[in-house]
Amino acid sequence: MNFEQIDRLACEYGTPYYLMNGKTFVDNIHHFQRAFKQRYEKLIVGYSFKTNYVPALCRIAKNIGCYAEVVSSMEFQIAQKLGFKHIILNGPIKTEEALSAAIKTNAIINIDSEYEIDSVCEYKKEYPESNPQIGLRINIRLTDIDGHSTIQCGLRHGRFGFPHEILERNISKLRSAGISIVSLHGHTSSSDRGVNNYKIIVDQMLETCKQFQLNDLKYFDVGGGFFGAAAEGINTTGRPAYEDYANAILDKVLSDDWFKRQQPFIIIEPGSSVVSNVFEYVTKIYQNKQIGDVHFVTVDGSVFDVKPTLHANNLPISVVRKEEREGVNICDVVGSTCMEKDVILKEVQLPIVKKGDYLVFRGVGAYTICLTPTFINFLSPILCVEDDAIEVVRRRQNVEDVLRIYDID
Repeated sequence: MNFEQIDRLACEYGTPYYLMNGKTFVDNIHHFQRAFKQRYEKLIVGYSFKTNYVPALCRIAKNIGCYAEVVSSMEFQIAQKLGFKHIILNGPIKTEEALSAAIKTNAIINIDSEYEIDSVCEYKKEYPESNPQIGLRINIRLTDIDGHSTIQCGLRHGRFGFPHEILERNISKLRSAGISIVSLHGHTSSSDRGVNNYKIIVDQMLETCKQFQLNDLKYFDVGGGFFGAAAEGINTTGRPAYEDYANAILDKVLSDDWFKRQQPFIIIEPGSSVVSNVFEYVTKIYQNKQIGDVHFVTVDGSVFDVKPTLHANNLPISVVRKEEREGVNICDVVGSTCMEKDVILKEVQLPIVKKGDYLVFRGVGAYTICLTPTFINFLSPILCVEDDAIEVVRRRQNVEDVLRIYDID
């Protein structure tokens, strides 16, 4: 978008604001689906709500046939409110109320711990005619014999799922209660999003299926954590493509006799890999200031809007100026909050900018909007701009929104 277009939206909706491209989201999901379906047709895409649950985005996912993959009661209720008929309930904490609601709506429930086993067994005892769609999340070992781990944050042991040592007794509990195990879940967050991790995940899932004769299995859920579509300006050299993940998984399962007999649906649960490049963030420049040897450019946005985890990576940007000017500066781009840590870009080369110019941040679709707090500033609007049409999918937050949940006069 050029200056006139950016500025026109700013005049109407204020800054900062997000831009959403629904067509890009659809294209990403379809691309990922094709990577699998050209070799194995039985694929389910469970879109990861925790990555970005903007309702307009989730409705797009629903309309193109995705399941809702949710990890909390809040996300489950959002999915229901948006009309999802197919929901996958994951996550480490599931209350009795959440489990009951999920069973009644025929959701796939991937159990993470023993207390959940006890809860669903009690439910089955109380409602013997019920048919819970129960799965097990297994703890995947991504640590080699030398102690090197690719688990997220370099952890030696991930905390999610059933370790192998306690699987047998919990499978026995479910079977004794008359509950079939219809899903196996192997999601494991890695530090490198490497293809080899999925070979290990699939190997351990297949081993579990065969050892415990999970012959009622309908869903072979490898989880998410993929690399994928990236915003312009992000170096993707050496990064896996959708096809790399699909082929690694399919090479394993399609050569396995158990899998070929059972023919379960493969479930993938993409989030970042399909939504990262779907959103941009537009913020207006207000101030230039030289302090010592640092040139600060201050914008009306905030690091909490684009990098709420405060990671150190500089996001790709476009500089949109009203007029061309000669020269460049090495700058720290800082936000509008009264926090020294509100540093959005560190030591980046920018052309000469002035008040009223804009910065457009790319690649802000994943783990940003859902994590952005109401802190100092109102939450920014989200505009879906396609062709010449503009849809406000989230208006700017106002003071009534902020105060509504408090008990004030």
